[in-house]
Amino acid sequence: MRPKKPILLYCADRELLSATAFALRLHPYEVTAIDDSRNAAALMMAGCTELACGVLIHAHQGDVAGRMMHRLLDFDLHVPLLLVDRAGDLAPVRYADMVLYGRNTSMVHILSALHVLCARKRGPRPRSAA
Repeated sequence: MRPKKPILLYCADRELLSATAFALRLHPYEVTAIDDSRNAAALMMAGCTELACGVLIHAHQGDVAGRMMHRLLDFDLHVPLLLVDRAGDLAPVRYADMVLYGRNTSMVHILSALHVLCARKRGPRPRSAA
């Protein structure tokens, strides 16, 4: 049996966070689920060498989570980041490794994206000049 890959899951909506974390734990992921933006940012900064991937879910329009995600994405993290924008109100984010938009984003989409991102080699991400 292969070891589970540690991932960080952040969502301000506790119900969505709980359901998503449960579903991800059924797959080869060791999930750290957090609903507080400050704790998520601190964990991403401190545990970037141990995490295989970070998943940020933006569930509701106009919540503070959007601002935290922009701040977090501005840092030069060595962790692949998946941004799931279910609310659809975040501007296109160029520093996320992969972005899924819309309420129709299913768990299959998230699992496929995680599979791709966890298979990538770790290291600094190239940033676009635009």
